[in-house]
Amino acid sequence: MTEQVDRRPDPKPRLHPHLWQAYLWWDEWMQARKRHTLRKCSADRGKSNMDGLTEAAYLEHIETVLKDAEKAMYSYGKALGPIWDWLTGIHGVGDHTAAKLLAQIDDPAKFETISKLWRFCGYAVIDGEIDKPTKGEVLCYNRRLKSELFLVAENFIRHQTPVYAQVYYEEKGRQKGLHPNPVCTKCGGIACQRGQSWVCPECKASGRSINFTPAHLHARALRKMIKIFLGHLWLKWREYEGLPVSEPYAIAHMPEHTHMIEPEA
Repeated sequence: MTEQVDRRPDPKPRLHPHLWQAYLWWDEWMQARKRHTLRKCSADRGKSNMDGLTEAAYLEHIETVLKDAEKAMYSYGKALGPIWDWLTGIHGVGDHTAAKLLAQIDDPAKFETISKLWRFCGYAVIDGEIDKPTKGEVLCYNRRLKSELFLVAENFIRHQTPVYAQVYYEEKGRQKGLHPNPVCTKCGGIACQRGQSWVCPECKASGRSINFTPAHLHARALRKMIKIFLGHLWLKWREYEGLPVSEPYAIAHMPEHTHMIEPEA
């Protein structure tokens, strides 16, 4: 008989496997809840031959399991100690969000610099371009983590979280000063607003051809706020783990950057 060779790659080492497993458990049941909710909605609207009451019973069971999965996530998250206490102490970051962030980042030792953590989360800049999906190429960042961080940023604005909300408003004001008007990337003309859209009156371009719209400046300010938050998370977590820390590249090597935003204790 031919000897079978296991060609599967070796598993990635994890510092906190139990937290990761609890997160996967929760995520799997969340996906199941989405599917059963859609089935119930279709049945209730008469668009499916399935029984809506049966789906409702399944959803009740799923909600019970989800609560157990969340409790497991919180339990393993709290076991991480100081970094859990620091993260959940930030206004706008609850136990649920903290558990998901820590489960996906897992080990601060994997990221020797803040830039490496930014890259893993989808917030790096490579050759002047931000990380984004490229057709035919494997993503170099964690898409789920990037989405979670966007929700964190929205919470910071909603709750007016100290330090981070201030970073957002200062950056948004700076961007407005640099780019007071939306500009067409095709002809360089100043765009005007028509309804909910921005249109160039010169070449009639619209959509992504228009740069520096209010939504664009908002996204830029959010991005900076998230990067500052990730820098603080990286710094505090490595300090708690007794790992060496360094200044961000901009502070260490670019003279025009002199102001270091420190995390709250």
